[in-house]
Amino acid sequence: MEKIKIMLIEDHNVFRQGLKQLLELENNMSVVAEAGSCQEALAKLTPDIDVILLDIGLPDGDGLDLAVQIKNKYPNIKHVALTTYDDPIFIKKAMECGVKGFVPKYAFFDEIKSAVLMTSRGGSYLYPGLNTETLLHLSDVGLSDKEMNILSLLASGKNQKEIASDLYMSLSTFRRRLRDIFTKLNVHSVEEALTVAVKRGIIK
Repeated sequence: MEKIKIMLIEDHNVFRQGLKQLLELENNMSVVAEAGSCQEALAKLTPDIDVILLDIGLPDGDGLDLAVQIKNKYPNIKHVALTTYDDPIFIKKAMECGVKGFVPKYAFFDEIKSAVLMTSRGGSYLYPGLNTETLLHLSDVGLSDKEMNILSLLASGKNQKEIASDLYMSLSTFRRRLRDIFTKLNVHSVEEALTVAVKRGIIK
């Protein structure tokens, strides 16, 4: 199994080294680069990196500005912000800068691991402990028209087999679409997907 290649950008050495050791214990993850500043990060950046765990407050610059620079150079690299902020305006700004995951530094390691996994697969990750107001301000989740239609049909009470038939797709194709929706909304069940979709105004 190919490992997810991770870069750590964090100026606190003890925190960075501790996080690196935990990530290296995972069978599917490998820390291939680390940096303590914007300048060092840009010098060590390589196109084969999958996910960057990024501290927003760096000694020589803004982590969000750095994310934009990296995105412009290597658009396939995913970013997860290690942050102390949960303000909706900040989160929205970070998303506009290309950040796909948000985890506070006080979170358990499992949350950081989940953020790495979700973003590496093309999804987004918002730490469950962040306030509900934040969820209400995040409208762009990257759902296609067909995926939004699936959510609407699920909300109407139809079961999966009925919806698959209505959309002229096999049940296995429908379930694959459903998994894609779960990834994009950072949920694990239909009930969670519908709850988040209503909160974000995706469905009424």
